[in-house]
Amino acid sequence: MTQEQKNRLFSPAMTAPLLSLFVIIAMRFSRFALEKLSPETDIFVAAALIQLAVLALPCIIYYLIKGKKLSEPMYLLSPKNTNLLFLLFAALLFVSGMLLIKYFMFVLGVTSESLTNYYGEGLISAEGESPLRIILSLIIIPAVCEELLFRGIVFTEYRRYGVTNAVVMSAICFTMLHFSVGSAPVYLFTGLLLGFVTAVSRSIFPAVALHILSNTLSVYASDAFLRVTIVKNGAYFIGFVLTVLAGVSLVLMLSRTESILYRRAAESAEDSFPPQSRGRVMQVFLSPTFLLLCIAFFLLYTFL
Repeated sequence: MTQEQKNRLFSPAMTAPLLSLFVIIAMRFSRFALEKLSPETDIFVAAALIQLAVLALPCIIYYLIKGKKLSEPMYLLSPKNTNLLFLLFAALLFVSGMLLIKYFMFVLGVTSESLTNYYGEGLISAEGESPLRIILSLIIIPAVCEELLFRGIVFTEYRRYGVTNAVVMSAICFTMLHFSVGSAPVYLFTGLLLGFVTAVSRSIFPAVALHILSNTLSVYASDAFLRVTIVKNGAYFIGFVLTVLAGVSLVLMLSRTESILYRRAAESAEDSFPPQSRGRVMQVFLSPTFLLLCIAFFLLYTFL
């Protein structure tokens, strides 16, 4: 085997989908393991440990297998040259965009599932549980572990193929992980925005914060609140308000993005432009391992 063939075989386009494949399979089967726990077992502790084992541990193993060196440096530092207004507008778009998608899903009669829970509604509906245990197991740990995986490992590995490809691929894998076709538009929007924020801020910490916000809203502000609001105030009025909020937030966020990127380019003469995504689309989305990931997801979703 030539060196070129080895480089192609162990390229991020081949290895990163395998990481996502392992995590998705493990997460799918972990639901059954949690359901078979004895009544004496602390379900919140079990869920937290499962998420750490299934999401975080594979990232560490992958990092070690790759020789402690990914294709690009991981964005693990605090945000630099990032305007706080950008993060504020991104958060507003994040919330208003999710609500707008859920609004259309409600109007069209599409059933939406919980965004925080892989294991059914038992965890969220548990009565008399400590809020701290719920926050840790359903809000903080999933957000940190998922961002480490998708905006940490997957996004970083695909950056060499272009930022757009990295954002889209990390969002697709993020959507697959949750095994919810009904809520797929919300997950995809969430993944795309989190990837965009990571690319602009050059840090996964804003994405972690937004993810925690998303999980908090999913746990403590259920979809029932949106449904009641639509019924009381009218579907057209709520749709108009959410559309305006999302549109204004998008424009403001993009305006701040432009100023951030312009200032960053002016301040760093050594900062080269990222590689173009267009010429690498086939290499990214038609790699054998990514196609294998798609097939495995279809089989797991259909038969399990």
